[in-house]
Amino acid sequence: MTLQRQHRRPFSFRRDIRWTDRFSPLGVLMSIRRWVLYWAMGLFCAGSFAQSFPTKPIRLVMPFPATGPADLMARIYAQKLTERWGQSVLVDNRVGATGTIGADMVAKAAPDGHTLLFTVDLPIVMAPALIKTPYDPRAGFTPIAILAETMNMLVVHPSLAVSNLSELIAAAKKRPGQLTYSSAGQASPAHLCGEMLRVNAGIDIVHVPYKGAAPAMNAVLAGEVSMFCGPITQGLAHVKGGKLKAIGVTGSSISGLVPELPTLSTTIPGLVVSSTYMVYAPPATPANIAQLIKTDLRKTWEDKDVRERLGAMGMDLIWLEGAELTRRVDADLAKWSNVVKTAGIRAE
Repeated sequence: MTLQRQHRRPFSFRRDIRWTDRFSPLGVLMSIRRWVLYWAMGLFCAGSFAQSFPTKPIRLVMPFPATGPADLMARIYAQKLTERWGQSVLVDNRVGATGTIGADMVAKAAPDGHTLLFTVDLPIVMAPALIKTPYDPRAGFTPIAILAETMNMLVVHPSLAVSNLSELIAAAKKRPGQLTYSSAGQASPAHLCGEMLRVNAGIDIVHVPYKGAAPAMNAVLAGEVSMFCGPITQGLAHVKGGKLKAIGVTGSSISGLVPELPTLSTTIPGLVVSSTYMVYAPPATPANIAQLIKTDLRKTWEDKDVRERLGAMGMDLIWLEGAELTRRVDADLAKWSNVVKTAGIRAE
């Protein structure tokens, strides 16, 4: 007689407890225990993923040349974050098309937090008002934070022989179409500042775009153009040296760097041009990675050395995230879209 070995399956609560038993005290207890286990495992995996970030060097994509306040600010943060993260944080200048080339690179990068956009707001709120960008300025990124803002200073070549905005407007009305202003390119803050001045003062001044703020400043220094509305720190030494004359600042209040200068809005209400400095990640970046980046950026933003160095550059340190950041971006998009439409600015 041949004996057949009987194989018994391992016991399983899910399979072997009758359906009705699942609602018994033991069944309910096992269900609760199982879901607590799943939840804990999920938290562990998410936490482990965040704790392992970063796993390789970080790229801070700077969509402008390696000059000017935005690039300097990015390099200060890169140094501090390298120390904090134990991974190299490198500034990668990807220049062109009003900052949209670098911004588009980040919009299409892997959403793992290792590629970030560190930029002034030009490709986010100004360029989209003038051109169709290859990314959605609202939905095309994961917003991290706005870190600071600055105002500009309107300077003129001494040969223009004016001392304030009223005299500049009078000179432009006497010489229609002859006074010129430089900018760092289409839809840059200097361009929009000049157009707001032209429209609101009812004067005929001519825009001369250059490839960056440095050549735009050099143009007014050389007398190639009449005026330039650029970063305060860029023109301050030239003003003190007598090579340029400062007319006013573009903030809603006076600047601590040049408290003797009036705001342009004192003469022309609404003529306010400020730039914000922001950090974005690619779209679909995991929330826990975005939060880790935001937390460490905030710690760097609070660093005393960082605040002193950026304050010396004329930056007002502000921190906006979440809904506040979204409201600021939406308001600036609407503002510059209106300026572009009212001034009749067209992409060249």
